[in-house]
Amino acid sequence: MEDFMDGLVPILGVICIFGLPVILGTYLVAKSISARREERMTLVRQGIIPPEKRKPTPNKYRSLRNGFLCIGIAIGLIVGIVIIETALKDMDYDFLIPVACVMLFLGIAYVAFYTVVKDKSELDNDAE
Repeated sequence: MEDFMDGLVPILGVICIFGLPVILGTYLVAKSISARREERMTLVRQGIIPPEKRKPTPNKYRSLRNGFLCIGIAIGLIVGIVIIETALKDMDYDFLIPVACVMLFLGIAYVAFYTVVKDKSELDNDAE
């Protein structure tokens, strides 16, 4: 019986870690849909036509941002690996070097993205 319980603990742990958030998320989505439907039905009963749900305007710079971020991650990893292989061999903290390089180059990528978008938005405002 004790062997059975020892095997049951990890299974229940995995079920609780992954199953409960899925169940909670499903419940919240269903509750939200139900509340939205009830609100629309109340408006229809009062003779008010519910407004159409509009799609938000897409961010036209999302692909540019993602490109900058991917380039920043790649350059950070390359620089971090090169630093480890050439300068810092057999150090206790060598695994932190690529992480620090990735963070540095992600920051640089965000700044570069901001400057590019700022210039483009200024050009768009001048054109209008």
